[in-house]
Amino acid sequence: MTSLQERKIKQTGCDVRFDNLTRQLYATDASIYQIEPVGAAFPKNAQQASAVVRAAADADVSITPRGAGTSLVGNAIGEGLIVEFSRYNRQITDLHFEKRSVRVGAGVVLDQLNDFLRTHGFCFGPDVATSARATLGGMIANNSSGARVPVYGTTADHVLSLEIVTADGRIETIGTEHHTLGAERNKIDHLVRAKSAEMAERWPPGLLKRWPGYGIERFLRTPNDLTNILAGSEGTLAAIFSAEVKISPLPREKGLGLIFFASVGEAMQATVELLDLKPAAIEHIDRLLLDQTRGQLHFQAARDLLELHAKPCESILIVEFYDDVAERLSILQSRKIGLRTKILTDSAQMNLVWSVRKSGLSLLTGCIGPAKPVAFIEDAAVRPAQLPEYVRGLQSIMKPLGLEASYYGHAASGLLHVRPVLDLHSATDLKKFRQVADQTSALVRQFKGSLSAEHGVGIARTEYMREQLGDDLLEVMRAIKNTFDPKNIFNPGKIFEVGSARCADRTPRRGVPTKIDNHLRENFTRPLELPFQPVLAFAFKDRSFIGNLEQCNGCGGCLKQTGIMCPTFMATGEEVMSTRGRANIIRAALELRVNGHDPLKSEELHAALSNCLSCKGCTPECPSNVNLALLKAELMYARWRRDGLPLRERIFSNVDLLGRIGCALPQLANAIVDLKPLRAVMEKTLGLSAKRSLPHYANERFDRWFARHCRTSVADATVARVGDPGRASAINDRGYRGDHRTRLQRRGAVILWDDTFVRYHEPHIGIAAAKVLEALGFEVSLARNRRCCGRPAFSQGNLEDAAKAGKHNIDLLNSLGSQQSTLDSQLPGAPILFLEPSCWSMFVEDYRELKIENAENVAKRCFLFEKFVDDLLANEPGAGQFKHLEANIAIHPHCHAKSIMNPAFMKRLAERLPGRKATVLDTACCGMAGAFGALAEKYDLSVQVGQRLINKIDNQPPGTEIIASGTSCRHQISDLTNTRPRHMAELLADAIT
Repeated sequence: MTSLQERKIKQTGCDVRFDNLTRQLYATDASIYQIEPVGAAFPKNAQQASAVVRAAADADVSITPRGAGTSLVGNAIGEGLIVEFSRYNRQITDLHFEKRSVRVGAGVVLDQLNDFLRTHGFCFGPDVATSARATLGGMIANNSSGARVPVYGTTADHVLSLEIVTADGRIETIGTEHHTLGAERNKIDHLVRAKSAEMAERWPPGLLKRWPGYGIERFLRTPNDLTNILAGSEGTLAAIFSAEVKISPLPREKGLGLIFFASVGEAMQATVELLDLKPAAIEHIDRLLLDQTRGQLHFQAARDLLELHAKPCESILIVEFYDDVAERLSILQSRKIGLRTKILTDSAQMNLVWSVRKSGLSLLTGCIGPAKPVAFIEDAAVRPAQLPEYVRGLQSIMKPLGLEASYYGHAASGLLHVRPVLDLHSATDLKKFRQVADQTSALVRQFKGSLSAEHGVGIARTEYMREQLGDDLLEVMRAIKNTFDPKNIFNPGKIFEVGSARCADRTPRRGVPTKIDNHLRENFTRPLELPFQPVLAFAFKDRSFIGNLEQCNGCGGCLKQTGIMCPTFMATGEEVMSTRGRANIIRAALELRVNGHDPLKSEELHAALSNCLSCKGCTPECPSNVNLALLKAELMYARWRRDGLPLRERIFSNVDLLGRIGCALPQLANAIVDLKPLRAVMEKTLGLSAKRSLPHYANERFDRWFARHCRTSVADATVARVGDPGRASAINDRGYRGDHRTRLQRRGAVILWDDTFVRYHEPHIGIAAAKVLEALGFEVSLARNRRCCGRPAFSQGNLEDAAKAGKHNIDLLNSLGSQQSTLDSQLPGAPILFLEPSCWSMFVEDYRELKIENAENVAKRCFLFEKFVDDLLANEPGAGQFKHLEANIAIHPHCHAKSIMNPAFMKRLAERLPGRKATVLDTACCGMAGAFGALAEKYDLSVQVGQRLINKIDNQPPGTEIIASGTSCRHQISDLTNTRPRHMAELLADAIT
């Protein structure tokens, strides 16, 4: 674009960005395609959208409307200006119970809408698997439908009116009650009626999903309703700004029948046999998909429920019923179909099963290695009764090519999301990709089905539209396109084979045919090459930096407002703050699509990585297990190794050293860190925010307190012990008197890891933990000469120092392996207990990533303090005696703990104390993230991220005790509230009788 064109578009007053960072972020969606746009616009109202469309049209720049960017076929990318409607347009208004309707902005997310409607007893019927990020504008543009089509139909069935922006910038409202665009309606009515016989021949009845292209068959039934033409038009006719949609009553009851099969073919035949029961949904998942749930924290409960390990299968049908549930489930069971059946009516259990099905897309692309199940024939639908024969036809295409494929999806609707496993980096597999696409199009035509039944035509299926529609119907649709958009401004190259390419000088060149194998992502056509030698193992599954990076398929699972991924996106709504955005920018940097072409030192990479909190939330919540914390650490280390480690990062890597220095003269050190003039200097020189408090140093270090009260010498000089129940003690520090020591059996030794902050800043937490462990009958030890776990260095990308610390600690603890655990004979030594979750995660995860020898063996002995205590009390409820006290407790789990385990045990542990009622707060990262929240340039973002947590705390009943086991979490809460949060060890210690 010329500077003049940019200036004219910016003069609209809309938030418009033409920088390279934005262009790279919006060059991809959830498909295999990549087209770099000229920029992106984010309108806040219809007037801004109108002005942007008009200005772009005047500048001869095409417009691609976009919601969450989750298209599987490339219909959310384009060469011109991306207009994203999901950033601001999330208003829900005009709820009418009598009319059963509500008005939504195009950016309203389906889950957001249903959360709003649920309190009133209603829902929006069509429920796509991507409901956590799918926008209503996008669902209408694709005429999406999801699993429950037998009950709710498609999205178009629920649209009453649309507020649209036309190609010339007019804002119009269309629908049966609106008499706008009369000339357009009359022309389309004439075009459609003239081809009614052709439609009847090509599109016989019985298909439950949508036909490709514009909804002309729907318009034929209701000729005054242009919403039927816009629904499914994929942004090629106009931009949808808001919609009035129907709402449906929530079902009175639900139930699931799970049927397990030995083959996909048997499941397809069973689907046909079950249709007479009129299920709300029949969903199919196969072994290829189920295998991807192995070892996944968020799917373990579902695997256990399905008994996948003990009773493996090739295929599962999920049969859902609304109303008369017991009777219909009983009939289902009586038919004795498949290997076995399982009946579920508990909502929590049903949600576990649906969570696996809804994550199918990302789970499949999470396969290890370059070959992935690819989406390109995944949207074809036939009539449900044709499904067995259709699947046999697909298998006959795959078998000669030696291809495996996943068959999952909406069996009751005749649509399976079939994904052949292909390596698109390979010329051989690219040829197979083309063969499968061509043959599948012919197969669908043979069944008179729909090649594009809910995901859209996009780039992937445009070249097949003539075959699917025929010349006459395609020309009708082209005439409709010309009626709405004569200059081809809206989303060119989709549905019709017109250009989406550019000349060498980046000026538009239209008229280039769109093909299924054009515009593939650059990492397929030009494999990524790293300008450095990776040092991390990526041990969870990929064993490769590039392998893990390419796990990001763009599905947008990180674009949500719940859970722990991704906290910076939740706070800002900025694409670059999401896991997907960061992965895309890393890829762009490595492909030298950044300013300056230095992949390690580009502004774009800095913008993506410097705001990553390394919270690890993406590792469990991204079904493909993209690990941004590791990718970031690797890239930072590559740069520091090449350019040298800056002073600030060197200081932050050595907080343990700062602790030793500060505790030498704690009163002086504390006075210094509180001195305002010095804090101002620190902000200017080191970038430490003067707004952020700094932790004070303890008058007595925890390890010295421990040694002072240790009453016995130990032969092993590397360990100091305290709390031998057989010896008296006179300890009175902070309530630690020794009279809590159990008279029950000795349970053997445990090693308490005194992390940097417990040792130098918060010794009272270590004292509380020792008290609890002694009361439970343990002989508590500390590891002398231990070093900092290395988490501060790791988070700064200083992997060399982190590895040195890790090797020292592993060697030290490995040498103590002779102390056999009396609790678990399988442990190679005494359990090692951690009070700080980020230290624990270093030992159980990141030491293995650093390839430290024997890290795996030591990791088996490492436990989070709270989990260790809860496990003991679960096995031996009488092991501890606690005071009764009526109290409310709110627990904020550390994000590293949540990334590795389910934090529900923390509620159980707190409620083992008589009279306590506990809740685990639904929060993500606190926003402090170690040194991140202390930086002046990150302080505001840190507070913004922490607001979700602060709001939860502020809404607790008066007197609620706040428990946070992470030192950064406690720091953030203390700074931003009037609450003094405590560690779980303190809560337990106070309760000991």
